[in-house]
Amino acid sequence: MTNTNETIFALSTVFGKSGVAVVRISGNYALKALNHFHIKKEIKPRFATLVDLYDDSSELIDNGIIIYFPAPNSFTGEDVIELQVHGSKAVIKIILEELSKIFVMARPGEFSLRAFLNGKFDLTQIEGIADLIDAETKMQAKQAIKQISGELERLYSNWRQRLITIQSKIEAYIDFPEDILAEKSELEKINNEVQSLVQLIQEHLNDNRRGERLREGLHIVITGEPNVGKSTLFNFLAKRDIAIVSEYAGTTRDVLEAHIDIGGYPIILSDTAGICESSDPIESEGISRAKKRSFEADLRIELFTFEQRYNINCNVVNNDTIYVLSKADDVSNDHNIKVNGIDFLPISILKGIGTNKLISLIKKKAEEKFGRDRDTPVITRQSHRSHMQKALEHLQRFNIDNPIELISEDLRLAAFELGAVIGIINVEEILSSVFSNFCVGK
Repeated sequence: MTNTNETIFALSTVFGKSGVAVVRISGNYALKALNHFHIKKEIKPRFATLVDLYDDSSELIDNGIIIYFPAPNSFTGEDVIELQVHGSKAVIKIILEELSKIFVMARPGEFSLRAFLNGKFDLTQIEGIADLIDAETKMQAKQAIKQISGELERLYSNWRQRLITIQSKIEAYIDFPEDILAEKSELEKINNEVQSLVQLIQEHLNDNRRGERLREGLHIVITGEPNVGKSTLFNFLAKRDIAIVSEYAGTTRDVLEAHIDIGGYPIILSDTAGICESSDPIESEGISRAKKRSFEADLRIELFTFEQRYNINCNVVNNDTIYVLSKADDVSNDHNIKVNGIDFLPISILKGIGTNKLISLIKKKAEEKFGRDRDTPVITRQSHRSHMQKALEHLQRFNIDNPIELISEDLRLAAFELGAVIGIINVEEILSSVFSNFCVGK
């Protein structure tokens, strides 16, 4: 855990050539940097000031911008100095070496950890910041921004406060049974309140894991027999040549992956070995992996060639599968073709037939999986789900006919699980596991 008595520093931008590099300093003694770099100008809080930076021997290092954010009105809640200098590897290296003489290099996530410890953000907001940094698509960024705004924290804090209020009434009954809750109607009100929370948490958990899926990406697998055009379609959707395409069966032997963006949704696309009987042990292993990946996928694109359309033995419709007829170079349009009552989309990568319709279909399927943008907060991490499920279990054990001490304990444990999500806990290991995944300058 962080030692908040230390003043920390770190490079907050990527180390390398760039127009501007940003170095952050946070702590009680952040202003010592002004003397160390021989800065004589008056530095007004929250104003950008152009300054010259000098080393110990009064040799000019660089000129740049300095901004001072006094505590508590800063990201970390401490005094923060931000240096914006030229993005030269040499300049960055010299400035970091100079700062190491008077301050301590920040550990990964330490700036955000201090912001959390100083009450600037709750744990879900901090996790939202990490998600926003990692976001690769528009929808991922929107979800992260909602979480940073505190909507998840407000929901869980409200539920937790309701539990604490109920628990306080129950514990008052333990201490003053003759005065408090003597009437049955009062106990009935408490029971109704708990059951209301049970219903709300159940609805919150019954979300098809859309928040976690959006954060991690939707898994789509292209599957089919050898030589039906899986790798060609994979390269087309990935917009680059990743898979080797050849006329020989069995070219693809392992699972290939590409992270793509379709309509703002993150997609993890997999190309797999052709499904067939094989005596080749390596090819057999590839087929086994293909079947496993297909089984685990959120969506599948099942490929057959246009020539195979009269010999397709596929009688079961799966809503998580898009059925495609590839190599349909001779069709004049992308109208669906019925095979055994199943809609197949004809496509030709060569002539561009049906490809836009396929992308639209993938987007539609993704929207169904993720759920359209809603105002209600969503669970974005498995750890959140685990705590919420435990809270629900404690509340489901709640029974007004149980001994009063057991009732109080069930409420306390449920409130603890809700508090664990937003960071109202004292377990250092949990906090460390969250912040250790941040980059150093954050």
